Amino acid sequence: MEETQQRVKDAVDGLIDDLDKNSLRNMQKEMFICSSKCCEDKTNTRESIEKCVDYCNSGMKKAQNVLENELSMLQNDLSRCAMKCYDDARGQMQSGSSKKDELAITKGLDKCTAECANIHIALLPGIKARFLSNKF
Repeated sequence: MEETQQRVKDAVDGLIDDLDKNSLRNMQKEMFICSSKCCEDKTNTRESIEKCVDYCNSGMKKAQNVLENELSMLQNDLSRCAMKCYDDARGQMQSGSSKKDELAITKGLDKCTAECANIHIALLPGIKARFLSNKF
């Protein structure tokens, strides 16, 4: 079970690292450059500088929100899949179950949750594509 959780974590971390290196860092760089330019004109009011900086930050905020929403939906779907596995295993468990039966049920539970992980790891390229197709 821990191995399955680690595989999902590693896959999601890989996606985030890839998006960070190949997309988000460039956006962040542009955001900082833009924000810096907002402060160059000393005659601007504090309010106009704040609006300018907010505008510069808006793309990055949108990108972060999109990624957070995608990963939240993935987590929710994965949790529902795993809960179905647990519910199915619990339904098979009986008070008089032998150790052999319990072991088989546990093995089935592990197999089911591993399949949930495989299905959801396979969704990561689609999440990446949707993220990259956005115009922030």
